[in-house]
Amino acid sequence: MARKHATESTGALVARMASLIALGAAMCGCHSTQHQASPTTTTTTATPPATTQPAAPAVHIQPLPVRPVQKSQPTTPDKCPATNPNAPAAPANGLITCDLARTTRYTLGPEAMRLGLTHVDAPKSLTAGFYEVLLTLDPPSVTAWASFTGAHPHDHVAFIRDDLVLEAPMIEEQVSSGQIALTTQTVQAADQLAQMAGRPA
Repeated sequence: MARKHATESTGALVARMASLIALGAAMCGCHSTQHQASPTTTTTTATPPATTQPAAPAVHIQPLPVRPVQKSQPTTPDKCPATNPNAPAAPANGLITCDLARTTRYTLGPEAMRLGLTHVDAPKSLTAGFYEVLLTLDPPSVTAWASFTGAHPHDHVAFIRDDLVLEAPMIEEQVSSGQIALTTQTVQAADQLAQMAGRPA
């Protein structure tokens, strides 16, 4: 009787080991399949960033008109001429308009050029309560702006959007860096400046 029990136990043990081997083989098959599927998954997830990154420069910014300032004077909002973004002044015509804050009235000449922008930085806080918005020019505009600023030292120019003056700096020296820094005194004005300058085409 003891032998019979031992034989039955040995048989059960063999059956159990066979089950474990089968289970192990099945599990190996699962792992093997997962390892084969894993590179496909990795490749699939790695592909979108490659296609997404080149898409970022595809956001084109509206060209930024530049006009010479013939005259500027302090004013009040009620004395600023009405503007219509849907019907801007012709580039070859002069323009009488105000700045974004409607505190300065400008008499501007015809457009001198239009600058192509590749990027507009978010406003950056400077010292003494000023905020800076940095514009990055495309390669043709880098050359054109360097040539223009080199030929017009101490000229007063205005950067325009929607027939309003974003900023009207004095040219102090030739600018060949390919970047233009616009400054303002409040964070709200800087945000508006960045949004208008970086408006998609």
